[in-house]
Amino acid sequence: MLKVDILANDSEMEYEKFLDQCKFASIQHSLLWRDVICDLGKDEPFFIIAKEKDKIVGALPLYYYKCKYGNLLTSIAWYTISGIICLEYVNKREVYRKLLDYSISLAKELDCNAISINTNMFLDDERIYLEHFKPDYILENFIQYINLYEIFNKDGVIVHPNYTRKGVLRKNLEKALLQPVIISERQIQEHVDKWYKIHEKRMKELGADPIPKGIFDGVLKRLVPKNRGKFLFAFSRGEMVSGGVFIFNKDIMNAYMMSMDSKHKELRSNYLITYHILNWANKVGIKIFNWMSSDKKGGGVYRWKEMWGSRELSCLYLTKILGDISRWRSLGYLKLKKFYEFHYLLPFNLLESPGFRITTKDEVISFLNRMPKFNSAKTLF
Repeated sequence: MLKVDILANDSEMEYEKFLDQCKFASIQHSLLWRDVICDLGKDEPFFIIAKEKDKIVGALPLYYYKCKYGNLLTSIAWYTISGIICLEYVNKREVYRKLLDYSISLAKELDCNAISINTNMFLDDERIYLEHFKPDYILENFIQYINLYEIFNKDGVIVHPNYTRKGVLRKNLEKALLQPVIISERQIQEHVDKWYKIHEKRMKELGADPIPKGIFDGVLKRLVPKNRGKFLFAFSRGEMVSGGVFIFNKDIMNAYMMSMDSKHKELRSNYLITYHILNWANKVGIKIFNWMSSDKKGGGVYRWKEMWGSRELSCLYLTKILGDISRWRSLGYLKLKKFYEFHYLLPFNLLESPGFRITTKDEVISFLNRMPKFNSAKTLF
């Protein structure tokens, strides 16, 4: 008999052991990541679990965001992409159905206007979500990722042709290695503080909102000591020029954020940071390097990630409407973005198109780029 409930404190250790058994669980399913988000003081976590014979067999982490314009229950907050995970031997369809039904009931109980959930890009589960969740809005998003076994052989030697043959990647790596740049792995607050100023500057240049510093402070405080987070910093002649934040479990690493000081772009320090972290990840046994998403398919960032040997996978962002969203339509995108910062509601290009409910990320970006004071930056998704 399958039973569903909210994760209790006395089951947290069992939950972490359950995650270790799930092939495509990520660090963003974890309680450590939950605590990073909770430190911001803006969300209440609800980790829904399914149990069979008193053993956790499935889970769906959700975050409750209270807002005067309508409450939201979501799995997509602060660049969190989690979704349902379950053990391989269970009845997958039944576990998903129970977890989704419970999440919808919970959202209604919390007086939410909507609930938004993402599918797991590494699992073939989109049809199950569509069948049981019955979303009102669907956004097709994408990620890029690297199978590290395609880059390195069993001895840790790079064998991928993009790295070994003459081409754009090899040319830029060779130039980067000649630059006066040193990569630091020192995990200290002083470095995080300096890098955050670079991040703020770069986001301003892109017309985007910087991620709150509390997220990065939380990674340093909670994930780094547990070997679930890592910062890399690039220095040139004593000055920090770029940095990256990487979060991971035993199998999957997410490139959560990389930011470079644009006045030092000729140093190609992001090439060195990426090269360094890929080698490190492979050495510690990580299998998948997840770049997460970018502004659009075929864009500059997309092509940059692609040349490292990346593949693409799609995932769906699903929104079910539970209340009156007429105020959302009257507020418009810019105000909704302000009031629901870093929380996914629904595809903004469909808000005023009641006859349409399915769109793609490229279509959303195209719509938003026609708006004044907007730049298609990563902070949307």
